[in-house]
Amino acid sequence: MASPACLGAMYDVLRAKPLARADVPTPGTAEWQAFLRDLLHDAMAIVRMNNTSTRWGALNGAVSLASIPSIEPKGTHLRGAHWHSRSSLLFPKDTGLPFEAFEDGLFKDHTPNEHAYIDAMQHAECLEELVPGLAAIWHMRYQTPWGTANRDFVEMVLTLPLLPHELPYSHFHEQAMLEALDKGAWPSTPEVPRGEPPTLRSFLVVSVPIEHAPTRGYVRAYYAAVEGVREDLLGKRLGEVGVQWLMSTQTDAQGWIPRWVQEWAMPSQIAADVPSFLAWVRAKRA
Repeated sequence: MASPACLGAMYDVLRAKPLARADVPTPGTAEWQAFLRDLLHDAMAIVRMNNTSTRWGALNGAVSLASIPSIEPKGTHLRGAHWHSRSSLLFPKDTGLPFEAFEDGLFKDHTPNEHAYIDAMQHAECLEELVPGLAAIWHMRYQTPWGTANRDFVEMVLTLPLLPHELPYSHFHEQAMLEALDKGAWPSTPEVPRGEPPTLRSFLVVSVPIEHAPTRGYVRAYYAAVEGVREDLLGKRLGEVGVQWLMSTQTDAQGWIPRWVQEWAMPSQIAADVPSFLAWVRAKRA
């Protein structure tokens, strides 16, 4: 397992510090390929660290939480900003929801769907589509608890369909993905591909904050996030394919909210998204 200190040494894009729009490479260029390569590498590392920290507490269908230290240089604004993580391992026999339900709700139309099941999200607008079905820049507005100013975010959201693999998110899977990227064989479709057994399906959703003009009446905040959903055969119910939903985020609320308050509040906030999503997707399917 990578140590928590590794997170502090990651590519600067995947952190709660906004990236200038001019620094986002043009899709289809060699620079864009290099950007995807670094982003995929860092996202896979965060997902693996999350899984190691939270997996066993999630085996009974619970939402398992962990706050993983991110060691930023001393004196920097994000010093002490954790990667708050959660894991849920859910079985279709219990939830009535197959992998396709998570694909439809979390991969396809990811941000508009968040607007539907996250009560605090007031607005979601696509500002720019970079690669259809893969990458877009979104503006989202949130209503925050009484006594704090409402927040908004501008994020580049990438929905990445991963190649089927026997061990999703492993180092072996990452290497296969990077080789496919270097050969121009990935990403080739906005669909999550299905392979032959014993391979399993998986996808990632990666969010990177982008600099943008402020919105009147809102405090501009920032977050970086990685969500991973995979078919799972490694749980205690051997032979039964479950669905594991992993999420890790580093946030910077800006404004007058102290860092310790932000860090204290995040675990309960990210935990609440799981039952909200499950209730929404069940109602939608019904």
